[in-house]
Amino acid sequence: MKVCKFEKIKDEDEMKQVINCIQKEHPYVAVVPILAQLQEWLQAISISWFHEEDEASHATVNAIEAYCCTLANHLITDSHLNQEIKNRILECIKKIHILVEDKADLLIDKMIKAEVYGLSSDLFTYCLRQQGLRAQTLDTGKLIQINLERKPDIPYIQESIQQYIDENRNVDIFIAPLSICRNVYGEIDFMSEQRNDYYATVLATLFKADEILLSTPINHIYANRNCLREQHSLTYIEAEQLINSGVHLLYADCITLAARSNIVIRLTDTHDLSTERLYISSHDTGNSVKAILSQDSATFVRFTSLNVLPGYLFMGKILEVINKYQINVISMASSNVSISMMLTASRDTLRIIERELHKYAEMVMDENMSVIHIIGSLHWQRPQVESHIMDTIKDIPVSLISYGGSDHCFTLSVHTTDKNRLISSLSRQFLSLIHISEPTRPEPIS
Repeated sequence: MKVCKFEKIKDEDEMKQVINCIQKEHPYVAVVPILAQLQEWLQAISISWFHEEDEASHATVNAIEAYCCTLANHLITDSHLNQEIKNRILECIKKIHILVEDKADLLIDKMIKAEVYGLSSDLFTYCLRQQGLRAQTLDTGKLIQINLERKPDIPYIQESIQQYIDENRNVDIFIAPLSICRNVYGEIDFMSEQRNDYYATVLATLFKADEILLSTPINHIYANRNCLREQHSLTYIEAEQLINSGVHLLYADCITLAARSNIVIRLTDTHDLSTERLYISSHDTGNSVKAILSQDSATFVRFTSLNVLPGYLFMGKILEVINKYQINVISMASSNVSISMMLTASRDTLRIIERELHKYAEMVMDENMSVIHIIGSLHWQRPQVESHIMDTIKDIPVSLISYGGSDHCFTLSVHTTDKNRLISSLSRQFLSLIHISEPTRPEPIS
């Protein structure tokens, strides 16, 4: 059984692409976001409503009605289904007009938002019904409950989800609106948009799926062009270590939850739903290099000891301050007199650290750095891999190399101006890729 999650659907054309992908993948649950135009109008309603500009709010609600009816006319040509979705649109719009009349309140604002999210999902449901599928919108506002820590209470939800599935066994596919849930007080609520992938993974766990397809922006990932799965297949451990090192891949709890339930994760890009970029599972294909990931906006920092503290205390002092300000350390190397790190931190934070450590260390910084993570089976017993890496980068200035802390990642730090040249060299050597054409923000290559 499969769950698919889509993200940032801008217009009618992208809506058609998602519908085509759903028909191709045949998921049991498809998690869809609100259409981008509807999201903009929701924000406009919130702004005008809280400023007590009722006429502006009602005008925006009417615009939502017209937009949804236009989509229905374009996408749902069956006369019976067209009339049904238009009745649903009118019902939703009437509710929103009534809610707008009420006194401004955060809960009512969420209720308006939930109505429009549900309406957006209903449009997908009726489009799929027209294709002959028995589709139904999943009422996640009643089924998904979060706890006091604002995390889904999975054991509590499991029973109601199973009962819901039993009552709807004739349904081919459920369409779930993204991020809607209910809080511990029984009120309608939303999970953070930054955790969309986690929301979908929770649904995959609840429905006991064995596979989840996540559409997410991944323009910093490079994998083999031939698209053979064994060439871009990561293990849960490899993916988790990447995320913990600061690489933007998925919300960290997605991997933990998927690994616990043995759910395979497939990643596609939002602009190319048909091409699998990464495949994450418990199986290790053993390939030497599976993918290359880039990470920008890093800072290289070298702490050179002023010999005020002995080596072991000097190391402890540096790490104490780094921990105090919760700074993400991407990679680190040390000697008996200095410690070099690749960090992600603001200039203000780095200046504070410099002031705190000025008695103990001289601090040298180099901004505009990029970090390249080479992912694969890179165990020390396979020396030919690292020797090939070093031979490939011999003409490119490298600020820091991190290797040995993990059997799955070889990390290189370079100036951002050298990033594309480094990725191109590594891609030619390990991924059968010829050229990274974009000079500043390369397009992802599969």
